[in-house]
Amino acid sequence: MPRKQLVLLGASAGWMLPTCWLAQFEEIHAWDIDPLASPLFRWRHGRHLQSQGIRLHLNTADGLDHLNERTREMPGAFFWFDNMLGQLRFTNEPLDALSRRLQALQKKLQHVAWGSVHDRMSGRTTLGTSLPLSRLGLSGVAMETSEGQAWLQQMGAISPWLDHLTEHVLPPGTPVQHTAWPFKPGYAHWLEMGWHPKASSSRADAEWCPVHPGFDAR
Repeated sequence: MPRKQLVLLGASAGWMLPTCWLAQFEEIHAWDIDPLASPLFRWRHGRHLQSQGIRLHLNTADGLDHLNERTREMPGAFFWFDNMLGQLRFTNEPLDALSRRLQALQKKLQHVAWGSVHDRMSGRTTLGTSLPLSRLGLSGVAMETSEGQAWLQQMGAISPWLDHLTEHVLPPGTPVQHTAWPFKPGYAHWLEMGWHPKASSSRADAEWCPVHPGFDAR
C-alpha cells in the first residue's frame, strides 16, 4: 500500500478510521459533500496528525466528480472510498446506470492503488442472533450463490435484504474481508472491504492486506 499520499473519498468525519492508521501517510486529501465533515474530521483527528507533521487537505465537494483529475495529479497515492459507494444506492440515479458506473471504477482506477469499504447488503435480522465473526474471501460474492446465502443465514437475515449494487466494485478475485455490522437492534449490514494494487504492481510485489486496517465500527 502506498503511504505517501492518501486520498479519502466520502470520509465524513473519519468515524471509521483510527487516527493511528491515518498517521501512516505523509499527506491526506479528503473529499465529502457534507459541510460539517471537514470541521468534525479536524476535531477527531487533526491535533494528532498535525503533531506528526502530516499535511491535511479537507475539501467540501463530491470526490467522484473529478476522480480522473485526482488520479492524474496523484498517481502514487492510495485512494480509499470510506463507506461511500454503497450509499450511492440512495441517490436519484437509475439503478442500472448506477450499477454500470460503480463497475466502471475498476477501469478508472487501474493505474492507482485503491480500495473501499462499502455496504454489500443490508436488512432486518432475527433478534438475539449472534452475528458471525468477520471472514476472509474474494470479491464478487453474489447473494444468490450458496456462499452468499450461507453468510446471510449466519447473520439471521430476514428477507428481503437491500442490494447496495456493489457486487462488482472491486476487480474479480480481489481478497476482501466480509463483516457483519450490527447497525442497530434487529438490523445489520454486510460490509465488504478490500484493496487492489495499481495495475503496474504484481501480486508478488504488492504489500497488500485484505483486512481494512482502519475499520472501527464504534
